[in-house]
Amino acid sequence: MSAGQSIISLALGFILVTCAEVSATDWRFYTRSEFGLYQYDAEDLSHLSKSLVRVRQKLVLTHRGTTHLVQELGKEHENVREIISLRETDCISKKSRILGLIYCSENGVVIRRESYDPIEWDSIISDSVDDILYQVVCE
Repeated sequence: MSAGQSIISLALGFILVTCAEVSATDWRFYTRSEFGLYQYDAEDLSHLSKSLVRVRQKLVLTHRGTTHLVQELGKEHENVREIISLRETDCISKKSRILGLIYCSENGVVIRRESYDPIEWDSIISDSVDDILYQVVCE
């Protein structure tokens, strides 16, 4: 299996997970913003190589976060309370990418799922939410 196929398989596996299954993991708070509280899954943190880390991240939305989400993606997202992403971080080049997203309601119902083919890496901006996660997972 090629590296691209491996990433797609892992992302699809993530997308098939339910909100309730993801909620039962070891979520650890690492920062907050005006949009909500950010946590990472310490139980499912994977070091894929010397520089590559895969981790699930959860954003528990504030009212402002939900309002922003509805403005960006539409009214069908008004019941979203958590967004769970599967991310990879390249610790050497200080870059990250998102492989998939799950939008969950307050009672654990999946509202929307997204998975992405391997995409370009984004540079991690200093003092951002991604930078704080980078500091946590790349220590």
